[in-house]
Amino acid sequence: MAKMMRGLFLAPATAGTGHVLPLDGLRGLAVLIVIGSHLSNAGWLPWPNLSGIGKSGVYLFFVLSAYLLSHGMLARAPGGLAHGRYWLNYGVRRVLRIWPLYLFILLLSWALTRAGVDLWHYQLDTAALWAHLTLREGQSVLWSIPVEFTFYLWLPLIVAVLLLLRPLPGGRWLGALWLAGLLFWARWRWPAAQAPVNGVGLGPYLVVFVCGVTAAWVRLSWPGLGRWVHAWRGLGWLLLVLLAMATPSLWAWLSGHAYDPGLSQRWFTAFGIGWALLLLAVLWGGGALARVFSSAPLRLVGVVSFSAYLWHMPVLQAADALGLRTWGWPGLLLLLGAVLLVAMASFLLFERPWRGVHYRPRAR
Repeated sequence: MAKMMRGLFLAPATAGTGHVLPLDGLRGLAVLIVIGSHLSNAGWLPWPNLSGIGKSGVYLFFVLSAYLLSHGMLARAPGGLAHGRYWLNYGVRRVLRIWPLYLFILLLSWALTRAGVDLWHYQLDTAALWAHLTLREGQSVLWSIPVEFTFYLWLPLIVAVLLLLRPLPGGRWLGALWLAGLLFWARWRWPAAQAPVNGVGLGPYLVVFVCGVTAAWVRLSWPGLGRWVHAWRGLGWLLLVLLAMATPSLWAWLSGHAYDPGLSQRWFTAFGIGWALLLLAVLWGGGALARVFSSAPLRLVGVVSFSAYLWHMPVLQAADALGLRTWGWPGLLLLLGAVLLVAMASFLLFERPWRGVHYRPRAR
């Protein structure tokens, strides 16, 4: 059984060069944060009260996405991005990463809404379906899909500037200044205080993605920083404590202030920097920190995290309809098991088949 699990879920994730196991675990942490927040919101998890931390999990997803994509581009040999085939594959892989499962969720939700199934979480009429397909709307957790997909269009431009600056004298510092300038421009252009809740525009969240790109730039430009292993390891544990303190209920208890479930939802820059530093700490610190995020259970959750992210709210609503919440902790464990099983099945059906697809030119 264990061998089959590794073959279906964990072994494919290690295929190819450059795959870093702890980053799967960080994805697992991200989706567990989101699910934990929604469980508390719905009354399934009154203690510890995790309401209000879900957005921070999404910001971790954003940082990871920006880091992995930009690192892959920046680590290529000079001229490696000049081929049209590379960008064709970039577009194909980005579409296939998101759209098969996303499209299925949208069409299923539209069909169930038309059939009058009120218990289904995503209620989409024809107008809402079209708005979601054109990335102009994002109901419930679907708000993050247009944000991330829009960033896929911005990233090549950001990386192009970095590649132009890198060969210049002091190029790595110029690149860092470019990223810092982009971050401050984004903060000025889209003030966090004015950001709509669950807005589908990239603007307010651009600073989070820029932090992920910066982590990739730092890792490639200053590899010598990795020699400070113990410092990175200590920083990683400290960051986990500080990020946990952003939980609104814990912050209210520690500070004596009134409980505010929306406390940290607009801390875009703080979470962007915090998650980016944690990412570097996991990669450079090693030790128990890396082992935790490389563990098979957390990696499994990370591998199926996209499916878990999209399916957990419908599963939660179905469990509520069945009355499982009245069972207490056994009902909660049953719910979490159901979310994991649905996510694993969804991964096998809608994600795994597309992972190796890319364009290969026909041999002459």
